Amino acid sequence: MLPVEGICMEMCPKEEIMMRKSKKLVHQLECNPLKMVKCFSRSAAGNSLNKPHILRPPSVLRNTVSYLLNEVLTVKNVPFNIVYDFIDDRLNSIRQDATIQAVSNQDWMTILPPIIRFHAYAAHKCYEYDVNTFDPFLNMKHFHDSIFKIVKILSEDLGESTNELCSEMVSLLIVTNLGDYNVLQQALPFISKKNALIKVAILLSLSIMNGNFGQLFETYHTFPAMHQCVICVQLPMLRKNILKSMCMGFNCKNNYFPISILSKMLLHNEPRETIKECQHYGLTVVGDKVELSKSSFNNEADELHLKKEIKFKVNISTILNT
Repeated sequence: MLPVEGICMEMCPKEEIMMRKSKKLVHQLECNPLKMVKCFSRSAAGNSLNKPHILRPPSVLRNTVSYLLNEVLTVKNVPFNIVYDFIDDRLNSIRQDATIQAVSNQDWMTILPPIIRFHAYAAHKCYEYDVNTFDPFLNMKHFHDSIFKIVKILSEDLGESTNELCSEMVSLLIVTNLGDYNVLQQALPFISKKNALIKVAILLSLSIMNGNFGQLFETYHTFPAMHQCVICVQLPMLRKNILKSMCMGFNCKNNYFPISILSKMLLHNEPRETIKECQHYGLTVVGDKVELSKSSFNNEADELHLKKEIKFKVNISTILNT
């Protein structure tokens, strides 16, 4: 199928507006008929997706992303899972329009970054949601589909690998997949003295791969907010491995470790979470200390999901559209 150029200058094609209104398919977040946004749809018999009048050109796609993340994301009177589902669907439609038109790499570089940041943010925001309310695996699939495309574009022009966007995207991919050898292989071409954030991310991932979890506490707070979001999603697995490693390394009778220090190492919000985590894995807590014992550690226990709070210094929409 040859690429076509879209000529629809609105966020939603007129024929879709008419169809959805007639079938009462207007979303509750589309109360303003002038601000309806094109839905994602799959190709089917009799339903061609490459008609110019239903495809939005790159400039309109960028404006639509901006509208979704500036105005829709900040809606407070609708549950966030509904807001997320709406934005996620409309962002898929944006990527679909861009793919059908085979937009330039330069256009992709302006369309995809806010979408990637949105999925990183959602991974943390919806962390405690029931799987029937929010699908974390599908969210991360959309994240990876977008960020792998960005990294591929950047790898084709390593001359641009020192810019701020490259540094952000490559390092974000690394910390989303801590300890993943294949991701590290993709990141190696981007190492340079000017890419400090990428170097820190690679060192952290290598440390995790080699079982050196101390690097996590030392570097976590140096990462931007979006990076912290995706690291937090991995904390249940990392915390279990940290405790297990410490029980192996510090194992001896009556060897107690201060909860206050352990709480910082495990990146808990407060010491009572550390106590809960230790007890969850069968460790004995005495006052403000925990006994690190290899024989007591219950490796069969499921990972404990305790959400790490993140304080955003600016409005989230500002971060996503940076």
